[in-house]
Parts: sequence; structure tokens; C-alpha cells
Amino acid sequence: MAFLIVIYVILGFCVDLFAPLLSAETERTLGKPFEKIYAGAEKNEDSQKLWQLLKGLEEVMPEKREPFKVHLVKNKAVNAMALPGGNIVIYTGLWEEVNSDREITFVLAHELGHFANRDHLKSLGRGLLLYSFLALVIGSDNSLTDFIGQSLAGVHMKFSQHQETMADKYALDLINRRYGQVTGAIEFMQKIAAKEKKGHLAYYFSTHPHPETRLNIIKNEIQKKGYIIGSEEKKTLIY
Repeated sequence: MAFLIVIYVILGFCVDLFAPLLSAETERTLGKPFEKIYAGAEKNEDSQKLWQLLKGLEEVMPEKREPFKVHLVKNKAVNAMALPGGNIVIYTGLWEEVNSDREITFVLAHELGHFANRDHLKSLGRGLLLYSFLALVIGSDNSLTDFIGQSLAGVHMKFSQHQETMADKYALDLINRRYGQVTGAIEFMQKIAAKEKKGHLAYYFSTHPHPETRLNIIKNEIQKKGYIIGSEEKKTLIY
């Protein structure tokens, strides 16, 4: 057991090198517990709408990947997550905040940016390495592996400020590829920034940049790349 602990600790320091090298097959194995957890997510017109928007983004992604899955989960948190196996979780708290297809498409594109940069694997750190090790040794369908996978799913996915910025820039490029404009990105971030009461200092050690900082970076990127901002379209399948 001591030997396994030593191996585990050593591998922990190599996580940033290890995560990007995981094969698609290995990531599918890692994603199985997450799919089990969110398999019971409510299926309705809203979740179908999310799936359609996600498929549209997949069609224009510059890199080819296996299909992604989106789960609309009942939770008041205004949040979304990128999890192993191509699983995207959108909380109903966030879904209720957006007013248009373009806004939620920006959120989906942002999560796809984390996948493209392999942030979702890096953020799991030693927990991912432990799960990977157990999956290889005792199998991904073992109850112990499932338990660890579920525990990891319960951890809030935290990315660095740099990773969040890069995901925003990726999202702008992707929705521009899809629609020929980046409408929705500005509207979404303006809404988040307007509701944020904490000052910039409170975000000094935060994993996310302050919403106003994100908004300014997005505006600068739009100007730099010459993206078009068109008219907003209201979300059609929200009641």
C-alpha cells in the first residue's frame, strides 16, 4: 500500500503533463460514472434545445472530437461544468438567467473551450490520477471506481483565470464560426457583471476573473478580431 501511495504522489506532480495525453478511449472510461450520475437529468424541451445548440457548435469545431453530451440539472446555482467523457452540465439556475439562444450558446462554447484545452482533465488533479489508476487496475465498472468518480463529480470544477480567459476567447471564435457574429457573449457577461457585488480585490485569488474583467477582455477580443455583433434573438423554448 505504501508503494501505491508513493506512486500516486509522484504522479500527482505530473498531472499537467499527463492529462493532455489521455486518449479518447481513456477519457470515455473516465466519463462513465459522470454519465451515470446525470443520466436521470430531466428530459424536456429545454434540454432538447440545449442539445440542438450543442450539435450546431460541434459541426464547426476546428478539431474533431467524439460527440458531446449536455445535461440540464435542477440546481439554483448559476453555473456550468465540463466533465470527463464530453459531459457538459448546465444548471437550471444558469438556464433561467439567459434570455436568448445566443447567450446560452456562448456558455456551451465556453465549456467546449475547456475541453479543447483539456482543462477539464487538468482540474481534477490527483483525484483524476487516482481514479485512472483504479480504473486500469480493477476496472471502470467496479463499485469502488464508481464511488470515487461520483465523489469527483461532486467537486466544483475550478479552472485558473488564464484557463477561463482562453475558454472565453475560444467561445468567441466558435460562435463566430457558427453564426458569423458573436451576439450573446456581450449580453451574457454584462448581465453577470451587473449582478456581481464583490469588488475586484475579492477576485485576486479567485479562479475566475472578475466579470467586468472578463467583459473587457471579450470586448477587446471582439475589436481585435473584427467580430460582428448583431441583433439579439429571444430564447424560443423557455416558458
